[in-house]
Amino acid sequence: MTTRVDPLPRRALLVLRHAALLAVFASLLVFFAGAQPAQAAPACGVLASGAAPQASAAVNSACGLIGTPYSWGGGHGAQPGLSYGICDASNGAPNDCHVRGLDCSGMVRYAYYLAVGTDVINGVTTTQWPSSRAVARYYRADGTGPLLPGDLVFFGNTASTIHHVAMYLGQGWIAEAPYSGGHVQVAALSSHGDYYGAIRLYGPGGGSPTPPPGGGQYWVDTFANASVFGSPTST
Repeated sequence: MTTRVDPLPRRALLVLRHAALLAVFASLLVFFAGAQPAQAAPACGVLASGAAPQASAAVNSACGLIGTPYSWGGGHGAQPGLSYGICDASNGAPNDCHVRGLDCSGMVRYAYYLAVGTDVINGVTTTQWPSSRAVARYYRADGTGPLLPGDLVFFGNTASTIHHVAMYLGQGWIAEAPYSGGHVQVAALSSHGDYYGAIRLYGPGGGSPTPPPGGGQYWVDTFANASVFGSPTST
């Protein structure tokens, strides 16, 4: 003889179903409460102290370029400034010869030109990085702690494969011309996974490796390891 088991009453089934839904909803609340929202980008500006006046002015100039269209090869004319780029589909820029704007190295070049009135950092990323104008140079192993606003930060796995440059604002933020179809923007330095290093063009006291007109002596802080000489007349 088979014993017949009656199904649960409809009301009991509804109660169980609602309880299960509430449990799922509660677990989702716990999950999302633990998730941290992405940090919103701050307003573009000098976000830390200690930079040379020229570097701070370059940051402000870069911030004035926010929204400028990215253009592959833009900003590399005889004089710094916006220019039409190069149509190069192999580099993700099929239409950039019709876009008047700046690429990453053209942007930092123009920002410093606007700040100091001199074309101090011409060239593309791979030639900007080894610039003899640098008064300080940092590498990935140094971390980002030593960086000051106005430092130029470079990205790539090796010196020969550097492919991007941006301007450091402070507190982990950069101003950059990011990619074809984009615009000059504020971004987190950490949004790029291949930070290589940084150069500083002016020491905190405003020192530059360019001698004053007519020659003369000048002093700069390099913030880097260097040889120590016994006298001012040493080689």
